[in-house]
Amino acid sequence: MKRNIFLFLLFLISVHLSAQINMVSKKIFLDSLNRECKPENQIYTRVITNYSQQSVRYVVTDFYKNGRKRMTGCTLDKDILKKDGEFIYYFKNGSKESVINFKEDHKEGKEINWYENQSKKSEKQNVWNPKTKTVQTLILNFWNKDKEQVVTDGNGEYEGTENFVTEKGVLKNGLKQGIWQENDTVLKITFTENYDKGVLLSGTSIDENNVKYSYSSLAQKQMHKKTQSNH
Repeated sequence: MKRNIFLFLLFLISVHLSAQINMVSKKIFLDSLNRECKPENQIYTRVITNYSQQSVRYVVTDFYKNGRKRMTGCTLDKDILKKDGEFIYYFKNGSKESVINFKEDHKEGKEINWYENQSKKSEKQNVWNPKTKTVQTLILNFWNKDKEQVVTDGNGEYEGTENFVTEKGVLKNGLKQGIWQENDTVLKITFTENYDKGVLLSGTSIDENNVKYSYSSLAQKQMHKKTQSNH
């Protein structure tokens, strides 16, 4: 009898705690492009832990469908993701993918990345320029998939793939130098660019139909990629 009463009390406490969690947090569903969607179309689930409270920062955590964490950190706005502070990203198998620092929704400070087998991939330093509102990323150290360090103290030959985009070229003092090649497998576009101390001097893209496009700034390049993605 006492055991039944004890179990009943535990049940009441768990229900109460669950109600409290539901009251202060908010769950939304996201599609593959991180846009809010209906539950039946969801790829990820986002939970804003202290949603109903007035706070300077709100804890936000994204989950994969398998229930494992995809990302966790803090946002300055509970309704719009404005990253601030340290964010930790995870692969679908639960292993750590990256640790990136943000300030008011832009990268700033240290960034560390790993391969899925947990061997280190890269160490970067992000520098925010408030005047131009741009981030300059210094690649300080880089290891290939064979665990060979090919970039040391910002110098070496880099070849890496992120989000279906492969880049290859020479780094000097952490910045792109000379001719760089880029291949976007989603848009099916190849890019050839010329850099000096990390500054883009000129670039040319060729799409799958052999149509060429020339540009002289990263803004023009991004606008072109955006246009191609909408086709």
